[in-house]
Amino acid sequence: MAKTYVGYVKREVANEIDWSSIGSGISDMLLAEKKSREDKKKEIDDASREFAKVLTDAEGSGHTGLNQFFLDGANSIQEVRLMQDRLLRSGQLRLKDYNVQRQNAIDGTNEMLSLVKEYDTKYKEKMERLQKGVSAAQEQYLMEQIEGFSNFQNHRLYVNPTNGQFSIGKTVPGKGGINELSRNPNDFSTMQALRNRLNIKIDKYDWNKNLQQGVDNLAKIVIAKNAKGIKTEEDARQLGASYDTAKANWIDSMMTNSTNVGSMLTDWIGGYGFDIDPKVTAADDKKILLVPDPRQPSSGNLVPKLSEAQEKVVKDRLNQEFESRVDKIQTALPVQRQAPLSAGERTAQQEGEIGYGLALDLTSGGSIFGESLEKIKANNNAIDNVYETDTSYVIQYKDGSEDKTINKIMRDGVEAREETAVSLMAAVNPNYDATKAETAKQRYLKSNKIGERKEKDLSGKRTAISSQNSSTYQTKSEVAKGDKGVSISEQIEKLPRPDEDNSNQVLDVIKDIYPLPGTESYINQIQVTGVGTGTQDVLNFKLPPEFIPFVQDLSGVTKGEGNNIKIDYDADKDKATLRNVIDGIIEGMYDIYNKSDARKTPEDNPDAVPAESGTTTGTTTGTTAQGNLDVFGNPK
Repeated sequence: MAKTYVGYVKREVANEIDWSSIGSGISDMLLAEKKSREDKKKEIDDASREFAKVLTDAEGSGHTGLNQFFLDGANSIQEVRLMQDRLLRSGQLRLKDYNVQRQNAIDGTNEMLSLVKEYDTKYKEKMERLQKGVSAAQEQYLMEQIEGFSNFQNHRLYVNPTNGQFSIGKTVPGKGGINELSRNPNDFSTMQALRNRLNIKIDKYDWNKNLQQGVDNLAKIVIAKNAKGIKTEEDARQLGASYDTAKANWIDSMMTNSTNVGSMLTDWIGGYGFDIDPKVTAADDKKILLVPDPRQPSSGNLVPKLSEAQEKVVKDRLNQEFESRVDKIQTALPVQRQAPLSAGERTAQQEGEIGYGLALDLTSGGSIFGESLEKIKANNNAIDNVYETDTSYVIQYKDGSEDKTINKIMRDGVEAREETAVSLMAAVNPNYDATKAETAKQRYLKSNKIGERKEKDLSGKRTAISSQNSSTYQTKSEVAKGDKGVSISEQIEKLPRPDEDNSNQVLDVIKDIYPLPGTESYINQIQVTGVGTGTQDVLNFKLPPEFIPFVQDLSGVTKGEGNNIKIDYDADKDKATLRNVIDGIIEGMYDIYNKSDARKTPEDNPDAVPAESGTTTGTTTGTTAQGNLDVFGNPK
């Protein structure tokens, strides 16, 4: 019997493992992986050498400083490239991160090369647009920024070693005298943003054409309304609410694009500029903040972010212009022949043209300004003086009323004198409002031409008014009493016997002093407190520093710390000292008012008062103060 083994299964040849084949396959795989790595390494080395060759062979610019800047930047790029290669080979940088950084470096290099090659051509284009008056102020500002970056003595190319991205920034001294990148947002920019700013074109917004289109559209509404046989001219404002709505909608449509609004502020109204530092624009409302375009934040394109006050300025000016063009719209139908003017009507028209001519002469400057002012003063006894600033004409009144400021109407940076004269006529001629003045202008221009202003200097100067004292000046409460009102000096005599406990009554009199325009905030700062010093009663006055020179050397006055003075106040004779102190306060108030020249700034004159203490803007007359009134409020 044959010998057998329990559980044994004969192995089939097909199920046996071919270890020689497996070994051969693994060997081939390892060799393939090795070759792939060597090929990848070769690709990286080849790419690095090609990158270096691009930097070495790049064509420069005709700008010598720009070429040197490029060479310095190329060296920085080479250093970053070598660092990336070393980190990759040592295993400290993943291949994925290496590829991202390398692509950023390549993109940044291409941007830099394009900027260098395009700079000469684009700069020439920008200058041509500027000379032709085509480019908006925003485009000019952006070019100025680029020109600032082209000051290659203190600007450098920065390559971020962590991601390979490029930036250009201003170098400033840092700790230990080592230069570092400025943190001012005006001082640095990415390469992409800088190149986009070089290529961007921003035309001046044609507000004149767009506004006229709105007026013309309104004319079509009036003509359609009159199509049933009405043969007269119609004032467009008679459309009522539909007129107001049509005007408001059209003005709003002109302000939907913030770039256009920025252009109107800078290229038309004037006096405004741009900045990209929020701190600068927050401190100066004449600066318009530029921010990245929210539609393409990474494009480098900047758009204005306007404050409510800036938008209001534009809207008010557009409304004013719209109104000046609308007055009356003639229908397409023939109008009835008007009856001949009466002698009185002809005289009124002639007087209107003469009055407009006088107002227009105020905008001519020189001797013509002076002659016109004398004629205007002869016709309007309330006017004491008119003087000109860079942006306005300021009217002073004999009775000390608040100055009235008439803003110059500007078009493309030049005063539209014929339009400013309308506002001036309405302000200086008591028989004319803005509508009548506009009509007078239209008649005047039918037979007269407006020449170019040849006198460049500002006309006139502010007139100082004589100071008053407690014997001739009144408080607000006494002015309200009319003929029964008494002077401040008489009020002091009626106060109770001097005592420190009566300090509040003294303060009430001072706080009630009728303030000259722009001085109310100074009066409101004054504090009076009673101080007992044993056997003597003393009043302590805390005054604005502007008042101290007028009281500190008075008899009976003791100068305290800071802006404090003291007087004895426990006998009837001390009322005389109190009266002298109040005289000094009134004199200081007049000094502040007389220094509030609308032309002056703290930089021009250390004695100039803050803007809020000077003249006001707009054309609304304020309350009447007492510059040249007697004790009963009558003109002297």
